[in-house]
Order: sequence, then C-alpha cells, then structure tokens
Amino acid sequence: MQPDSRKKTDILLMVALMPPTLIALNYFMLGGVYFSSFKNFCIASAVSLSVLLGVWIAQGMLAKKMLQLFPSHRDTVKRVAIFYSLNLAIVALTVTLICWIFDLFNILGFRFTAEAWTRCLIAGGICTIVNQAVYETEISFGRIKASQLEAEQLKKAQLQTQFDSLKEQVNPHFLFNSLNSLLSLIAIDPNKAEEFVEEMSSVYRYLLRSNEEQLTTLQKELEFIESYNLLLKTRFSSGFQPVIRVEEKMKEYLLPPMTLQLLVENAVKHNIVDPDTPLTVQIYTQDEKLVVINNLQKKNKAVVSNKIGLSNIIQKYNLLKCAGVEIKETVNEFSVVLPLIKNTK
Repeated sequence: MQPDSRKKTDILLMVALMPPTLIALNYFMLGGVYFSSFKNFCIASAVSLSVLLGVWIAQGMLAKKMLQLFPSHRDTVKRVAIFYSLNLAIVALTVTLICWIFDLFNILGFRFTAEAWTRCLIAGGICTIVNQAVYETEISFGRIKASQLEAEQLKKAQLQTQFDSLKEQVNPHFLFNSLNSLLSLIAIDPNKAEEFVEEMSSVYRYLLRSNEEQLTTLQKELEFIESYNLLLKTRFSSGFQPVIRVEEKMKEYLLPPMTLQLLVENAVKHNIVDPDTPLTVQIYTQDEKLVVINNLQKKNKAVVSNKIGLSNIIQKYNLLKCAGVEIKETVNEFSVVLPLIKNTK
C-alpha cells in the first residue's frame, strides 16, 4: 500500500474507532453521570479526547514500527503478540492518567479508586482488542490486494516476455536463417539435421510453456539454453562460442523463465558474430548469483533497440521483491549479474 493511501486509511480508522472507544471508557469510569446531561457528556469527552488523541498517534507510530520490524505475513502472530502487549501497557498508563486528571480536577465528582481504575482498565483492554482486530483485518486485506496486483503485474511481464521472444523467433529473418541452416544440414549431415529439428522443437515448446510459472529452476533454464545455443552454433558455426560453468548445487535455485534466452539473444543482436572474431558468451554462478558476460564487439551499424529485454528482467525481479540486477559495460565486456532465488520446496 502506498504511503498516502496508508495515511488516509489510518485517518478513517481513527474516525471510525475513536468515538466508541471514548464513549466506552468514559461510561465505565463515570457510569450514568456521563449521559445525565449534554454538558457532562461534552466535558468528559473533551478531557478524555485530549489524552486519547496523543495516545492514538503514539499507537499509530508503534504499529508502523511493528510492520517495519515484522513485514512478512509469517510474522503476523509474533507482531500481534508484541504489539498487543505494548498496547496493554500504553492503555494502563492512559487509563491511569485519565483517572488521575478527573480526580485531580474533581471532574463530575469522580474519585480515583481501585474499583473505578479496574473498570476503566477492562474497558480499555476490550477496546484495544477490538481496535487491533479491525486494524489487522484491514492490513490483511491490504496485503491480499497488493499480492494480487503484484501477481497480475508479474503475469503480464511474463506474457510480454513470451510474446517478445516468440515474435523474435518466428519473424521471417529468423525462420529464413534457421531453414537455410536446416537445408544445408540435410544435404551434408542428415543426422545433424534431425538433431537441429529436435532442438528447434524444444526451443518453441519452452517458449510456449514459459508463461505457466513465475519462476523456474536454473536446471530447466540451462537445458533450454543448450537447445537455443545449438541453433545459434549451427547458424554461426565457430563464430558463436557459449561457455557454461554452473555449480551443481545451484541448479535447483530459481529465476524468472526466459531470462537466459533474453540475455544471449541480446548479446547476438548487438555484437559481431564471426569465426574470425567469435562472440563468447559465458554463463556461470558465483556467490548465489548468476553471471552472464560476453565480449563486446559492437556492430558497425547500430542496432535499433528499445531495451525491452533487460527492462523486462529488471521488472520481474522487482515484482518478486528480489531487486539487485547488476548491469555493467566496459570497453571490452558487457555483463549482467542476476540474484538466484533459493528453492524452498
């Protein structure tokens, strides 16, 4: 929830919950005297309100701090327990202060006794439980709405990635080059031509299925990129040289699907790929991160690019609350460092 929206919600909650809290506390403290006249009602309410407003603000600040310390929904029980315990202490002090003020200034004949203090404390405790229940319910609904929105945004980003990737692969230029490569292989190496068709089929199958999951394992991404690399190696021969060095233990880590394909495609699109000046794309893991790096040999004619691929990757990581994508370009190299997400299943 945005800060402005959160502030408006807090004000609405205060407007809705403050009056019944004020009335309950005064009635338990003063009894029927509170409602005996409009004057009595206004005097008692004004005195109590002056104290409760300050307390309410303090409780709001405390609630905000608790959300910062325990932001996850898994910490709800711990946060509520701590928040409620602190709130009870605040309520006890508040009730004591209000009773003392009423007794000190002899407001409506009130006398500070153990019985009166206990009644007020019970009323304050009940109001605190009700108010906190309402607050926690509102927080839960807010989180559900935020989660649904983020899920929709992530789904949209995945569909956009799939569409962009599929559009790139089925455009006439790609099909022409692929069919040309296949035609040459059929003539000189039928077995390799059959392998080429199988790998091409794997590429399209993965592209079509990639929108079914928000995350995929690094193992699956590597299997896909092996097929994709074979198509590129068939097309560019020794001009394209992929190097993959991934630790076995990292293969079960997660990342958004199609990430590697976008980065390899980006490298091929913007650089010269030739046997005399081969393009080397390295993929390796380091400190629970995936590094994709290629030597930089930009084409003489600049390639038109809207950088959707890289933006899409960054957007996905942001939606997954896993920011930290690093993009670096030097005179000789272009690199992208991606955080890998631990698989908890």
